[in-house]
Order: sequence, then C-alpha cells, then structure tokens
Amino acid sequence: MAGDQASLITEWVLPAAVCAPVTWVCLIFRFREDGRLLGTVRSAGLTVAVVLWTSGMAAVASGLLLPHASSVPPVAVGAAAGWGVAPRGREQGDKSAVMAVLTLGNSLLLHQLALRLRTDRAEWCERMAGGFRDCWDLDAFAGGVRHHLLLRVDAPGRPVRLRTQMKREINERYNEVRTAAQRWITLETKVQKSCQQHARPATRDEIRRVRRAFGEAEQYLVCLLELAHAHGKRSDAERLLELKRQHLSCVAMEQMAGGSSVKA
Repeated sequence: MAGDQASLITEWVLPAAVCAPVTWVCLIFRFREDGRLLGTVRSAGLTVAVVLWTSGMAAVASGLLLPHASSVPPVAVGAAAGWGVAPRGREQGDKSAVMAVLTLGNSLLLHQLALRLRTDRAEWCERMAGGFRDCWDLDAFAGGVRHHLLLRVDAPGRPVRLRTQMKREINERYNEVRTAAQRWITLETKVQKSCQQHARPATRDEIRRVRRAFGEAEQYLVCLLELAHAHGKRSDAERLLELKRQHLSCVAMEQMAGGSSVKA
C-alpha cells in the first residue's frame, strides 16, 4: 500500500508539481511584451488554465511513460512539459500525429491567452486615452506620458542600443500625438472664428471634421500608451492614472473658477 502511494506521488504528482512553476516562468518569458498575465480576471483564468492543463499533461505523460522507461526521471518529464510553452524561433513542421494531438489543447489555450492579452491592452489604452474634452489637455497628458516613459528607459542592465531604440520610438509616437493635436487645435480655432464672424452655428461638415481630427489625436495617444503598457509595471499604470486625473481635475478646477468669477 505504501509502495503504491509512493509510486503515485513519484509518477504522477511530482511531475505536475515540477511542471507548474516551470510553465509559469515560461509563460512570463513568452508574453513579456504582450501584456500582464494576471492583469484581468479573464487573462488570469486563461493563465491558470494553461498551467493546470500543462501540469496535467505532464502527470499523464509521466504516469504512462515511466512504467516503460524507468530511466527517465519524473522531474525531467515535468520540466520538459513546462518548457514546451516557451517561445520558439521557428515552428517545426515535422511533428508526429501523436504529438500534434497531445499539444492541441495547449496550443488552443495559448492562442486564446495571446488574444486575451492583446484585447486587455487595447481596452486599457482606450480607457486611459478617453475622457478628454479637447486636445489641449490630451496633448498635455501625452507630454506627461512621454516624460514618464523616458524616465524609465535607463533601467540597469538594459543595453544602450535598446535604450536608444526605445527613446526614439517614444519620441516618434509623442510627436504623432502632438501633430494630430495641433491639427485639431488649428481646425477648431478656424471653425470657431468663422462662426463668430458670421454669427452662425457650426455646420455638420465642420463638426464632423473637428471630431475626426480629435479622434485621430486620441488614436495616436492610444499608440503612445501601448508603449507604457508593454514596458511598464502595475505601479506605472497607477501613476499614469494619477497623471490623467490631475489633468482632468485641472479642467474641472478651471471650470469652477470660471463659474465663480461669472457669479461674482
């Protein structure tokens, strides 16, 4: 009885226990630039599903393999199964049918996890870029994001070439935001001036062009925020949210100050 329990632990439980942390580390490395594995409930659920599925497959493979190949250590089976989720430079096209069936579940879960992480990033960037009433404050917030990102480029151990590339990409995306914001400001000023001169409301075409210019600036801000989500940490997201609140609160304070002066 004791021997059966020891065999169960050695052949089934031990490989799964070894596989779980190896799978977790490989998932972090695989999706290090795609998003946060525990950023949302759905991504966390898919991450746990990948770890559990891979650990289960390691236990099954070990339980079926070890009785026929006693020279293979159970720890090696668990580590090899966990290492299977690590990224590869080139997919091998000569896989056997058995391996294709065994890895089908993992492939589907990894695909769904990758899609979920991209969706989480898009939703986070859109939420962070939304809420601004005009491009004046949007441009100011973009400047704060750029400053925040540049301060975090010079991390210890990061190669100089990578630092230069990141700084160039940050500045390029910020310049795109500024250019789009300036187009909106120019168009908005032109429309307002024309309406004041002719004592008329803005036409539907003018409103459409102004909204489209604002949407372009907002979209470029989303592209800038993608860098913050890709290279930042959870604390960076809180800092950016605080920075956005500062700009939004400035708008509210200016409106309150303007209202009080009118009442006076």
